[in-house]
Amino acid sequence: MANNYARWEPSYLEDFTQRLRQRLTIIAAVGLAVFTMGIAGFMAIENMSFIDAFYMTVITLSTVGFGEVKPLSPEGKVFTSFLIISGVGTFAYAATSLSHLLVEGEFRKVFDARRRKKLMEKLKDHVIVCGFGRVGEKICEELEKANTPFVVIDDDPKRIEVAEAKGYLFVYQDTTESEALKRANIERAKALIAALGDDADNLFLTITAKELNPKIIVVARVNSPQNQRKLEKAGADKVVAPHVIGALRMAQAAIKPVVADFVELATTGRDLQFLLEEVKIPENSPVCGKSIIELELRKRTGAIIIAMVKKGKLIKSPEPTEKLEAGDLLITLGSREDIEKLEKLIITGNV
Repeated sequence: MANNYARWEPSYLEDFTQRLRQRLTIIAAVGLAVFTMGIAGFMAIENMSFIDAFYMTVITLSTVGFGEVKPLSPEGKVFTSFLIISGVGTFAYAATSLSHLLVEGEFRKVFDARRRKKLMEKLKDHVIVCGFGRVGEKICEELEKANTPFVVIDDDPKRIEVAEAKGYLFVYQDTTESEALKRANIERAKALIAALGDDADNLFLTITAKELNPKIIVVARVNSPQNQRKLEKAGADKVVAPHVIGALRMAQAAIKPVVADFVELATTGRDLQFLLEEVKIPENSPVCGKSIIELELRKRTGAIIIAMVKKGKLIKSPEPTEKLEAGDLLITLGSREDIEKLEKLIITGNV
């Protein structure tokens, strides 16, 4: 099944269209030849006029059962029988040829590919996940939980089948090819996650992504610690080593289990009372120029500001007198309701 999975790419769609056109051309040519033969045969054998021969050919090939223009000679009957067989054979060939495409699922594959293409073209501020292995699949699950639009790119048919079964948008192509990134609408994407198993591929992917969209945020997976610096130089905004993070989490769970549980709840969103979220201050926000204490953020929303990023600098436990400015990024802790209240306050000035 996996080997018959069709790649979604223009070459495949063009190939299908060409094959369909060829079959229709053959069917039309054979049908026209049989029809022409019928007219010529009746005119030659039965000395019919063109109109009568045309009429006889139509009723013979369509098998509607109307009466003959005139009684047929023995030769005419033999010719008519041959014409009927030719017509039925042509129809059978046409039905078999077109149904073969349906049986193979070609029409469905093309329809699905075009549907995905249209959905892809509408995407904006989405995340491109390159690599749908164990790490990539888990990343997609988290993005789905966060209601963040994303596209999967992978060239493994079995992985793509899993992605499709989960209802994910995907591009079935080599992740390191720039054309694959363009089909995933990288020009309007917010971020790209390079989750491939090979550091060299992630490095090349990072360079390609930054060339196509210099503003995109690239989060790259690294398997060998010595390659982290190379990925950063290539333009990766964040470099993550899954095995290192896993080891730290396991050690933390053994040494400080309560803290580990709290961090897991806050970062995964499994407990809606403990969510760790980022909230950005937009331009012309009514809170701009006002301090945290002046806005009474904790009292009015219930959310706790545990840190903030101002002009690229991380400020831990910001002072109550710290004034908010457009572009500031607040790291907040609270329930989903608390976070929503904070977002509303920042946008409208009211809860």
